Amino acid sequence: MSAGAGVLALALTGCGADDGTTDDQGGKAGSSASVDRALALTDDEQSMDAGNSLDVDVLDNDSVTLENGDRAALLHTYDPAELTVRIDTEPENGSASVSGTTVTYTARDGYAGEDSLTYEVLVKGTEVPAATAVVRITVTAAASDTSPNPASNVSGSAPGSADSAPAAYYENCDAARAAGAAPVEEGDPGYAPHLDRDGDGVGCEPWGESSSSADSADSSDSSDGSGASGSGGGGSVSYANCTAVRNAGAAPIRTGDPGYGRHLDRDGDGVGCE
Repeated sequence: MSAGAGVLALALTGCGADDGTTDDQGGKAGSSASVDRALALTDDEQSMDAGNSLDVDVLDNDSVTLENGDRAALLHTYDPAELTVRIDTEPENGSASVSGTTVTYTARDGYAGEDSLTYEVLVKGTEVPAATAVVRITVTAAASDTSPNPASNVSGSAPGSADSAPAAYYENCDAARAAGAAPVEEGDPGYAPHLDRDGDGVGCEPWGESSSSADSADSSDSSDGSGASGSGGGGSVSYANCTAVRNAGAAPIRTGDPGYGRHLDRDGDGVGCE
């Protein structure tokens, strides 16, 4: 082979065809093209009680698809400072705000039911496309308080309560007088028929007897006027109670009068059965 033919053959060998391509600088490009990195966000579902706020760390379950096709956790791939989170669609029944990578949702007053919002994530300083995801929220109404309202028990009256009974009770007129309540009229606290012997609606009048056991025991004598009796041979008079004194026409009866006794003078002023 001549020298010229050898040089030609060498040149042809160096220019043999292959499957590679060259770049703009004449270099050979890779044999396979890489995929674009992309965010892969996951929707969130949360529940909360009405009247409270809800904090959602929305990026905890989000990921990113790498150039080799593998997936990695978003917060393992990027530092939170490299990411921007913003509200893309506001909730219809409340409000939402963002602090770092946390979304805070607050339902409007009195609302209970379903609500949702959309957030967007952007990787700062890169050409990675922004992506969005939805947070769905169930707002549960506060449980109604079925227990009685303590305040209502103050104004309301239950059967057998103090409203259905007298505010005061006097065993007899002595007790009524000691309490400064005599005379006690019908409708007054503590009025009762046993204090109103004559049934005129006024009990424990200044001239009336008390409802002590002695008076009660002898009250049956009031109808026959026989309450006064003479002692044998002495001619002295005694009265069992003020009813007998009145029936005898001796009321009021004073100290020194025939038949006067301390049991007839309850207030000890020297005048009985006023």
